[in-house]
Amino acid sequence: MTQLGYIAIVVLWTCSTALAISCGKIENGRIKPSFFTRKRRYECNAGYIPENDNKIECTNSGWSPVPRCIPTQCGRIENGEIVNEVEQTTTFQCKSGYTSENGIYETTCTSEGWSPVPKCIVQVCQHPPDIDLAEIVSGEKAEYRGGDVVQYRCYPGYTLSGPERITCSGEEWTPPPKCLAPCIITRQQLETKKLLLSNGRKRTVLIQSDQTTEFICGEHSELKIPYLIKCVDGHMDLPTCISGTGEKCGRPPTIENGDITTLSQKEYAFGSSVEYRCQHYYVIEGEHKSHCYNGNWTKAPVCIEPCVVTKEDMRSHNIELMWASDKKLYVSHGDFVEFKCRFRFFLGSSNNYRVQCNAGQIPYPQCT
Repeated sequence: MTQLGYIAIVVLWTCSTALAISCGKIENGRIKPSFFTRKRRYECNAGYIPENDNKIECTNSGWSPVPRCIPTQCGRIENGEIVNEVEQTTTFQCKSGYTSENGIYETTCTSEGWSPVPKCIVQVCQHPPDIDLAEIVSGEKAEYRGGDVVQYRCYPGYTLSGPERITCSGEEWTPPPKCLAPCIITRQQLETKKLLLSNGRKRTVLIQSDQTTEFICGEHSELKIPYLIKCVDGHMDLPTCISGTGEKCGRPPTIENGDITTLSQKEYAFGSSVEYRCQHYYVIEGEHKSHCYNGNWTKAPVCIEPCVVTKEDMRSHNIELMWASDKKLYVSHGDFVEFKCRFRFFLGSSNNYRVQCNAGQIPYPQCT
């Protein structure tokens, strides 16, 4: 070997050793020598064994994963791992899909072994909840363990409200959905209210929950204002048609985070209308148009703000996006977004990975 090659090896060994020292020593263990890499193996002193795999890496925040040498008489925790040691007390956690048999996550290593003995047993949920007017279409089995998922589907005509999939978590299921009833508008109801469908006809119709249908006033009404009505779990408030006076209107009402699609005028004739639109990511709720009727404008729509998912919010809940890696994500009102726990974190029993944006608020799942 040339002198230059020897010096290069010494320099590499020195840098590698300095890198390992920067991450700290391993209690009751030591790092095996290695060149040209940040990844290392460690070995434990006599009477100790590695808690898990002995492969580790020196990162800017220290060893990853944290190396631990545990007494031989205690041994590894089956289906679990140690997360902290303070004096004589050892705190452990069970792997995903497992839970502590006695609900205790603290133990002590004695000369005779663990006391109390930590046991991580399989989490088992009861049969998924029965939902009226729905059936399970996937994931059905005889026994359900932690992490198992089932999917629901409503009967034809009914609308699913909430997540279509629920998860067995912490021996309990995440909150199930429900099936919302449709609205049935009969020909007799239309005749009583002097209403027509948007196509000018009268017939019995079925409208699914959360869907809207447009009605217009029929005979004996001077103004054909369309009414956009939403069905809410089988209930729908039909409008009543009245005669108009022909009075003009001033400027149309303004809406927050939205505007009309044409230039505003000082005065509008009886029966005129303006159409609204919302800013990007905002969701319009209500009738898109406002009509001049008897000197007043009919109710204008509302622009509902989106949710903003940031890395800071996700970091505080120990989660990350399931399908994306953007620094910031905009989710429109009513839309769903799915998360997953960060490495070495687990979802709480009362949380759900898939959550819905509601007027700028999003119920983040919490992983611990």
